Amino acid sequence: MEDDRRGQKSRQEITDLEVNMGEFFLEGTVNPYVRMMRLKRSTTMSGKWKDIDHVFTYIASGRAEFIVEGVKYPLRAGDVIIIPPYKAHVIVSQGEEPLVQYIMHFDFFEDKKRIKLLHKDILEDDNYMECISEKEREACPEVLLASVPDGERNDLVRRYLCMLHEFKEERPGKELMIKADCTALLVMSFRNVRDASPEGAEEEAKKTKAWVIIERAIEYINRKGVIDTPDNQMIADALDVTPNYLTKIFQDYLGIPLHKYVMNLKVEKAQQFLLTGKMNVTEAARMAGFSSIHVMSKTFKKYLGISPSEFVSRSVNRESLVENKFQESNNLKEE
Repeated sequence: MEDDRRGQKSRQEITDLEVNMGEFFLEGTVNPYVRMMRLKRSTTMSGKWKDIDHVFTYIASGRAEFIVEGVKYPLRAGDVIIIPPYKAHVIVSQGEEPLVQYIMHFDFFEDKKRIKLLHKDILEDDNYMECISEKEREACPEVLLASVPDGERNDLVRRYLCMLHEFKEERPGKELMIKADCTALLVMSFRNVRDASPEGAEEEAKKTKAWVIIERAIEYINRKGVIDTPDNQMIADALDVTPNYLTKIFQDYLGIPLHKYVMNLKVEKAQQFLLTGKMNVTEAARMAGFSSIHVMSKTFKKYLGISPSEFVSRSVNRESLVENKFQESNNLKEE
């Protein structure tokens, strides 16, 4: 009986969400602004901590566990998750197959004040919340999960790649094309919404003591930055806990010990620097907090299975692959 009530509650929450979003779409008031897009491939842990905008993620392949405000959401290929602004989250890739994410940072309603905000993590400045209108918060107040049917996945990928292509080109009508495809992706997601409480609705985003400590630890690490990354003892001292306890809860909640979490941050930061094309490997190593290019190369091979130079080369090839996929999707559309 209790399970039935829980199921009824979940279905009611989904219905309420569909009605709420349906009103926005029917009224024609949705006017999305896309701040940033990127394809991401990872084999360990990825993801940001907090963001200034809604984050749309489509899982193209692989499996992952999205941990949002302490609640775990397992996702697999074909799933979509939309995370509201300022929701603390971590993404842990699972299984041997690489996790491929189609990511889009966006606002439901274009706001000239918010357009000025740069895409970056929010560490501890609650003033950013003042920039989010009530209407923006109401559009998708909680985590949304959707399972896209097999027959619709190619269309989702095509629209995403079209948006990504528009981002890189300066052509007339660029913004209108991006808005149109973004709206289509959102409608597709809301039409296929599913229960967003897979790990026990009764716990509902309940923050345990351990998760609160993890939040504080990550915020502390982010404040320090990758160049001057604190060690386990420094982090533990700052939080008034023991290093062993801190390592244990990171392992229990995120699936990796604390030192590997920190190293993942360094690797991800180095990847970002290399992808800009403005830094060579030596400069990227220094800015990501590695003591030398040799240490970074060894770490890349350990965590990614490739060297930094191979990573750059594959990224260039992946750009070409995306362009080819875009052309293929256009050809299919014309047929």
